[in-house]
Amino acid sequence: MNTTYVKITTSILALLLLTLMQTNSAKAQQEKHSNRPQRIQTDSKHKKIEAQRIAFITKELDLTPAEAKIFWPVYNEYNSKRHELRNSFHNSDDLTKEEIEKLTEKEASQILEAQIAEVQKYLDLRKEYHAKFKSVLPAVKVLKLYNAEREFQKMLIDKLRQNNQKPPVDKK
Repeated sequence: MNTTYVKITTSILALLLLTLMQTNSAKAQQEKHSNRPQRIQTDSKHKKIEAQRIAFITKELDLTPAEAKIFWPVYNEYNSKRHELRNSFHNSDDLTKEEIEKLTEKEASQILEAQIAEVQKYLDLRKEYHAKFKSVLPAVKVLKLYNAEREFQKMLIDKLRQNNQKPPVDKK
């Protein structure tokens, strides 16, 4: 099997997994914490993560100041559109077994087609910005970008797992 295809497929699956995790996390946070101080704390965490992402990508790509000046506006535009796309996705993945069992064939087919359309929209966006990235960076650095994004996602997921596996502190 073509390694490029595997990498693209893995990237798409990772993005969908991250999107699902973020959607479920956001829903849980909204349900649990609808007060303003919690929202401020969450915004602060997102800003820290974004700052870490920028630092990580800049380091991994070894961007020159001139490259950074033209790359970051393009990347931020891409990231913003990617975020909008994620938020617009229909949350058909959130269906429970029971809900799926109650679907008609027509409803299930419509959901499946919508899921494929969502992945296609993401792929179209990726293709569009792939060309834009190649117009502002050498191809080697574009490859490094995709690798850095995957590595950063892995680091975030590992941190989440570590934080969720910490044993409770015994308060005596």
